[in-house]
Amino acid sequence: MHFLRSFLGGAKYVYEVGIIDFFNARHALGDEPAHAHSWKVEIKVRRPRYLGEQSLIGIEETRDIMRRLFARYEDRFLNDIPPFTFQEPTAENLAAYLFEQLDKEFRGTEAVLQSLTIWESPTNYVTFRRIQEL
Repeated sequence: MHFLRSFLGGAKYVYEVGIIDFFNARHALGDEPAHAHSWKVEIKVRRPRYLGEQSLIGIEETRDIMRRLFARYEDRFLNDIPPFTFQEPTAENLAAYLFEQLDKEFRGTEAVLQSLTIWESPTNYVTFRRIQEL
């Protein structure tokens, strides 16, 4: 412990955990025909680091939260699921909506959802990010 105190000094640190998962869903934008994506979603969660702490954010529990949310969309047509019945299911709108839904899961804890990145292809992605620092 003494080594940690002298090494860390008075600085403040946070853990940042990244988790990646996938879901498959179709969507249509404007007049284009419906098409499918294997949506890759990465979230980054932060929380304070406490001296001598051994555990982090529960990665498997967080992945389970993601999968429960994604189950609503798996193998579905996004345009038929609110809020995308009145708002186009663009990658940008999907990133913001998924961020808002996942963010609710961390309220009341020390963990803070920092960002959500969603890929609609191996080369195209959108990140929705919290601006204020932890």
